[in-house]
Amino acid sequence: MAKRRILVLGGCGFIGSNFVRYLHEQRPQTNLTVFDLLTYAGSLDNLDGLTDAGDVTFIQGDLANADDLANLPEHFDLAINFAAETHVDRSLYDADRFVRTNVMGVVNLLLWCREREIPLLQISTDEVYGPAGDNQSFDEAAPLNPTSPYAASKAAADLMVLTAIRTFAQAAAIVRTSNNYGPRQYPEKLIPFCISRARQGLSLPLYGDGKQRRCWLHVEDFCAALRPVIDDFPAGEVFNIGSDQIVENLKLVEQIRTQVKGNSEIEFVADRPGHDRLYRIDSTRYVQRYGEITARSLESGLTETIDWYLNHPAIFARLDNPATKEFFAQHYSRPKTR
Repeated sequence: MAKRRILVLGGCGFIGSNFVRYLHEQRPQTNLTVFDLLTYAGSLDNLDGLTDAGDVTFIQGDLANADDLANLPEHFDLAINFAAETHVDRSLYDADRFVRTNVMGVVNLLLWCREREIPLLQISTDEVYGPAGDNQSFDEAAPLNPTSPYAASKAAADLMVLTAIRTFAQAAAIVRTSNNYGPRQYPEKLIPFCISRARQGLSLPLYGDGKQRRCWLHVEDFCAALRPVIDDFPAGEVFNIGSDQIVENLKLVEQIRTQVKGNSEIEFVADRPGHDRLYRIDSTRYVQRYGEITARSLESGLTETIDWYLNHPAIFARLDNPATKEFFAQHYSRPKTR
């Protein structure tokens, strides 16, 4: 039997690299090609030598550059797009970069896949639905109501995919997920950022009152939930793969501080513009088709995650680039709110 050939776009980023590692371990017969621009948030180190060993083929390129896509091999059985600018804070001040990668990149990818008749799975986010009320969750039929440039760019990408499905009968599908956490995440994001600072005894900056709530899903559990989707490939459909494990940012940061056992103090800083209080999605449709989402508890997953970062401290050096230092100096050094 011929090996299945899968193109993983953004395969050196957080979720993408974890997916490549997961699929390589679970389906070693799969031929995996990673296409990644290697921006500040992506690193070949995330693949832990898989490319050096020849188990995974790596091609550097820009999704928003049609010529880079044109130079890719044309024979794949499936393309999965994890490539995206994802940091909401950065999107507030650099929206054009998000539009370029998250929207124009997907437009290019849709055309490339359509011309070669390659099915495309687009990885999206719960943030496209906008903020949820206390007793509210959004299923796949809910209207898109993004409230940040990041979420707007991802919603626009989703609409481009849905348009291609309807207009050209293109073989494409969308998966939307909750906040993922776990190993290999670029350490500007909340959990690894707080781990980094707590291990140094530095203050832990927290937006506003810290009462914003998020649903958290371990990245390896998300990757496992993706496997039946790629096996089945539900062309033309949208599925939510979410988590019911909700926690306030303040409580999450307190847990990190306790487990790292440092002397850090939580520092409340001015809230970011338009900071939504809660995102929550309904995964019933996925469960009905593919079965329950197996998810570890946030408590155990967070312990595993903290242990991983403390045992891999070299990842925190990625924060030492000038652009990241300047960003944090501008946006995390604002006055206390209380």
